[in-house]
Amino acid sequence: MLLAVIPISEYMAGGIQNSSNNYLLVLIFDIAVGYFCMYIAALLKFNVLKRKNQALENALTEKQQENVAILLEHQNEKQQALRQRELEWLAGKIKMFTEEEQEAILASALSFAEHDLIVAPSISIQPKETCSQQELMYFVCSAFYNMDKSRSEVVGFLYKVFPLYFPAGESALAKKMPGVEKVKERREKECN
Repeated sequence: MLLAVIPISEYMAGGIQNSSNNYLLVLIFDIAVGYFCMYIAALLKFNVLKRKNQALENALTEKQQENVAILLEHQNEKQQALRQRELEWLAGKIKMFTEEEQEAILASALSFAEHDLIVAPSISIQPKETCSQQELMYFVCSAFYNMDKSRSEVVGFLYKVFPLYFPAGESALAKKMPGVEKVKERREKECN
């Protein structure tokens, strides 16, 4: 651009005495056009970079969503396997009940494990001499503590599913119920 200043200035002067003024006008015009061109080039480059950045962000977001979906799927599979294993363990421990009672208990346990719904069984679960309150609490607590159920949730489940075992009420049951650590210790001893 600056190389064009001298020929343009001489052409404009064409024999006029104010050629230095013309030279300055052309120089200022030339500089203004140059800055305008640099501004447009920078604006175009900014827009191109902005589009590239947006495309990269979209790709990254999409990749992160895929990773989150994979992690959730893996976590759900692990939780499902854990629930299945614990419910099978519980089913093995409640063999002293009649077959109909076992099915009702396991149906309630399944709805509690999968959906956090405490559904009372369709039949009344009768107390058995071969299964004390403490044993029943241990079986249920062990299975559900391993599924990360809270103590109060397990108390609610026990009271609703086995009301004849706990006639004193939920508060008495909550006081009698073993803690997480005791249940885990007993389960580890049992497994070894």
